[in-house]
Amino acid sequence: MRFSGKIFFGILRTAVAVGLLTYLTVSGAIHWQIILSLISNWPITFLALIVCVLFSFVQAQRLSLLFWAQDMSLHLYASFKLTLIGLFFNSCLPGATGGDAIKIYYAIEGNEGRRAEIATLILFDRVIGMLGLLILPILAVPLFPIFYGEIETLRSLVWGSACVFLLVVVGILLCFIRRLKDSRWVQWVFERLPLGNYLKRVLDTLYSYRYKKGTLLTVVGISVLGHAMNIAIILLLAMVLNPIVLRWEVSLLIPFGFLAMTLPISPGGIGVGEAAFAKLFALVGLSGGADLLLGWRFLSLLVGLGGLFFYFEGRKRFVQDSGSVRVPGGSLHSEGNN
Repeated sequence: MRFSGKIFFGILRTAVAVGLLTYLTVSGAIHWQIILSLISNWPITFLALIVCVLFSFVQAQRLSLLFWAQDMSLHLYASFKLTLIGLFFNSCLPGATGGDAIKIYYAIEGNEGRRAEIATLILFDRVIGMLGLLILPILAVPLFPIFYGEIETLRSLVWGSACVFLLVVVGILLCFIRRLKDSRWVQWVFERLPLGNYLKRVLDTLYSYRYKKGTLLTVVGISVLGHAMNIAIILLLAMVLNPIVLRWEVSLLIPFGFLAMTLPISPGGIGVGEAAFAKLFALVGLSGGADLLLGWRFLSLLVGLGGLFFYFEGRKRFVQDSGSVRVPGGSLHSEGNN
């Protein structure tokens, strides 16, 4: 009996999903004692879960706006589906960026001529998210000046975050310089490299945001809002798992724990994030940081399971050419608009 390709890949996707869930359980990403505590205190846990879903919506809105600015239509619901698919696979593939490869794979369906641009936008969305995470503790310092002044390691982390933030911003601004983009030596590099044509399209995509600075500021602001929601989730979990650490000052520490999770050392940053949270909380004489991150992982997995549903649906065309359509906010968006 011959199976159609669709059935075969459906079975394959199911096997991969089951294998990944099994891996997460065996690896200890799901800590059953913590889960029992979260279940027994379900009202607060449910509130944290709602915030986690809203965080995914915020991420989806950020990605959607980046696509609209490139005359490509990625509606919020389609973006939300991509976000949930990426969220699930972020827990399973190396580093906290593993899900981006899956998002690119799904988003390029039906867009063979714009694959480089779509991949660039999804990765650029990750960069924007990183900018929000880097700037958040800097913005929070004026709220806790005494706490900031007392801990030397924290001051070093904040200054390091500021330096990396500036380096990333400078890198983006360099992409906006027309003379640099069109210079002979840059064009020479594009002509000589095997993938030079794709790199040129990547640079052209980033360069176009030179005329969309309002969009860039908006998505960075959305990113900051999203990461603030992540801090709120951790504080809500602290009410359940370790009320002793429920201090507003730890808002300065949490972003650095999430930054550590982006290092491609272990699948989903498992172990790396827990160690970072434990060390950061120990700076102020607190314990239980690793447990809070495990609780956050559990909620993220619950939300990410929605991504499995969309994963089972298979690849569809998420991204469309916008042409002349109405964009979020009610304004008319026509192809070629700057």
